[in-house]
Amino acid sequence: MIYKSIAHVAFLGPKGSYSHIAATQYASRHFDQVIEYSCQRFDDVFTLVECDQAEYGVIPIENSSSGLIDEIGELLLNTRLLLVDEITIPVNHCVLVNNHTDINQIQIIYSHPQPVQQCSKFLKCFSEWKIVFCESSAVAMETISKLNQSNLAALGSIQGGKFYGLNSLLTYNLANSYKNTTRFIILKNKNVVVINCSIARKTVFMVSIEGQSEKLYEILNVLQFYNTHTTYLRARLLSYERLKNIVIIEMMAHINNIYTQQIFSELQKIAYSLKILGCY
Repeated sequence: MIYKSIAHVAFLGPKGSYSHIAATQYASRHFDQVIEYSCQRFDDVFTLVECDQAEYGVIPIENSSSGLIDEIGELLLNTRLLLVDEITIPVNHCVLVNNHTDINQIQIIYSHPQPVQQCSKFLKCFSEWKIVFCESSAVAMETISKLNQSNLAALGSIQGGKFYGLNSLLTYNLANSYKNTTRFIILKNKNVVVINCSIARKTVFMVSIEGQSEKLYEILNVLQFYNTHTTYLRARLLSYERLKNIVIIEMMAHINNIYTQQIFSELQKIAYSLKILGCY
């Protein structure tokens, strides 16, 4: 008897969304079969994984053009879930329409706010278009498919357009940045133990600080002192505590490395709080 691995994966939006594309690509690399859970909101993805209804959650954390997705920072602060992996996919936004629609006919374009932000320069060329925001790119595409009107269009992916029977009117990359990518984090309720400290790994953690520039400067000094390879993802002020700011830090080091532990010790003296998000 041949046993195949099956994974339950939650993601944002209906099938055809960028999150769905990322989830299917990640699952195809690691599992033989995947059972999909489509969610309407980011916190629904977190809830399904926290309740063990789904084993993995696939969440976008940052786009190369528009930066960190603010809502994710606050959700990560308040969850017990851990980051166990990541996947980056190219994002090629297209103007998607029903059959026989000319670009001069378009009056209204449906989209999630993120693609609108990422394609702001392109959309300025069509300032007469009315923009209708949707919960996801997939919802935008599904809406255009169902309404089937020649004056409507959606911003979405070629893959999603095919799923909803839409044609790509403009197929070149419409984003402000020529290489537009979105990085997705993989969430799990139980951590995947990485034993070998000698292998280069990524440790991700979050600090919340009171105020902004002074504390952040102290944090950077600690990281520079230990000569760590780090990247920083700034998030917005906490909605419920306006004086505190979240900083997500990624460090190319194993969590059990002696220097990593020393860094944590130093940062705990500076930050209001420090939370380990994962090591993979």
